[in-house]
Amino acid sequence: MLDALELEVFERDGIVKVPSAFSADDAERMRAVLWSELRTRHGMERDDRSTWTNLRPTKLKNTKTNPVANAILGPPLRSALDTLLGEWKVPPHQGQVLVTMPTGESWSVPHRQWHTDLGFELPPDDLPAVKIWALLTDLDPCGGGTPQVAGSHRVIARHLTTTSERDFTTIRDQVLRSDPWFRDLTSADRSTDPMVETELDGLPVRVVELTGRAGDVYITHPWILHSIATNANDTPRMMRSRFIWRSEGGDQAGAADGVLGQTD
Repeated sequence: MLDALELEVFERDGIVKVPSAFSADDAERMRAVLWSELRTRHGMERDDRSTWTNLRPTKLKNTKTNPVANAILGPPLRSALDTLLGEWKVPPHQGQVLVTMPTGESWSVPHRQWHTDLGFELPPDDLPAVKIWALLTDLDPCGGGTPQVAGSHRVIARHLTTTSERDFTTIRDQVLRSDPWFRDLTSADRSTDPMVETELDGLPVRVVELTGRAGDVYITHPWILHSIATNANDTPRMMRSRFIWRSEGGDQAGAADGVLGQTD
């Protein structure tokens, strides 16, 4: 279960890490299944970098439903989900498969495609679901780990108390234009470092990368803004992500998972 400090971190940042939620051996079995489908579907060989030409391979349907990934929902993650959600729905599979091959580009915080994966019709003070991000590989900084705006869930919740608007795109765009910090975040000519924490009318925000070891899982609030990062390292970035819904909450998982394609 999450301790008091971890709960404080989740309340403040909307992001909490569960280290070693599943084993390194489980992660290797998941990678083996993934590489098998990458070879079959895209002609990509694990030991032949010349075949890694598809930088963001998609349509990995067999890997998505392979039961080897059920190890993600082991006791450490289940306990954390119990703490945050109470009773929750066990998903039929472990979600979207996210792969980013080394791109040869330099790394920087992206300025485009900042979004959430869930709309804004729900009460601002409710937590009907969380999103989990499972690391199948060791993931170092600049390696394509999904960049997230820690604290953005609270900015969005506060914004929703000021308007009756709930349209997904409208609210997203309003929030991204609501403060000079967000406008700078989404500018190609950025003047500040968004990874340095700042406060927006008392609410701390900063950009963080999801990094760690294979088997780590991050849990995020569904209103955390996130984007796509390049992989400037030498190894593929492999993750899985999906929503976990509270039992009494509305089940929008089918609509939410993958609705924007591979955007994380």
